Amino acid sequence: MIDAVPAISGSVSGPGLGQAVNHRGPELQSLSDSFNRMMAREPDPSIFSEQHLSQQGSVASHFIQAQETALRKTFDDVRALSVEAPHLGMSELVSRHIDLQYQIAATQMQYNAGVYLAQSSKSGLQTLMKNQ
Repeated sequence: MIDAVPAISGSVSGPGLGQAVNHRGPELQSLSDSFNRMMAREPDPSIFSEQHLSQQGSVASHFIQAQETALRKTFDDVRALSVEAPHLGMSELVSRHIDLQYQIAATQMQYNAGVYLAQSSKSGLQTLMKNQ
């Protein structure tokens, strides 16, 4: 027969661990106070209106536009190589293929980094909203 596992008490055991859990450094407290002050203020609605009414766009829209441009260039280069391939020599074909593989890998990496950034921003915002 297996002995029952004793229940864990609500208090933290050990002298050092209790102090570490309950201790807040001045830097952490300062950041917490600053965050609470920012969350208590009402945002200025004109900031959002100016951003949406301007033709410049946001940082995210510039990022997406740059990624779309890079992706279109990659597709165009793939199409161009497939059209030119029958007329190229073997060394030129291999060279262009290697360049294209590097370009595809860089585009994939940028795309994955953008997706990761968007997902982590979404998760951070969701956590912030849950904690409010």
